[in-house]
Amino acid sequence: MKTKIEKLDAANPDEKILEHAAGLIKKGEIIVCPTDTGYAFSTNALDQRAVTKLFHLKGRTFSNPIHIAVNSVVEAEKYAVFNEAARYLASHHLPGALTLVLPRKETISPMLVAGLNTVGIRIPDNKIILRLAEITGLPITATSANISGKPGTYAVEEITTQLGESLDQVAMVLDEGLIKRREVSTIVDLSKSPPQLIRQGRIGWVDLREAVNMFYHTDESNQQK
Repeated sequence: MKTKIEKLDAANPDEKILEHAAGLIKKGEIIVCPTDTGYAFSTNALDQRAVTKLFHLKGRTFSNPIHIAVNSVVEAEKYAVFNEAARYLASHHLPGALTLVLPRKETISPMLVAGLNTVGIRIPDNKIILRLAEITGLPITATSANISGKPGTYAVEEITTQLGESLDQVAMVLDEGLIKRREVSTIVDLSKSPPQLIRQGRIGWVDLREAVNMFYHTDESNQQK
């Protein structure tokens, strides 16, 4: 398959190109699209065949879960169980470089999340991937567009170099140019009490922990009554 590379204006992306890319995602194809933390492999997270193909493309073990991107908290609540702490963090930090790990709903395949009962939710601060999620009406994968164990990618040239002949497995690359190299998203597990930091990224853990502690202290107090 010949991979099509389409250049897009990050601030004002071409709607026809986005609709084409969204159609590919709906068909279970893998595309590369920009996020706020680098380029990502995106496909229909509800399509097990597409997800299996993605694991193989990345050389990723099935014991390593893949996070999903949606365009709003309303959409996120279709796939994960939100508590008050999650809603608070979402309202203050999303869209942005924060991944919330929450109890998953049955619509999410165990294969996507390595058999766990949780799923990582992202609402990236990037118009292109948010619009793709909106057009498709689907959760789309937001795993970095690199081979497992290799650096993340911030330019299309880096992607094509890493993938080599495997680029043929990608239906389309949405090229918004060089993405600024910044820290990855902070990953916080809100399925546990108290919440746990899984990965420190751009958003400081100390601030997040202080913000959500009030919700968990309240829960603990109520349980003791």
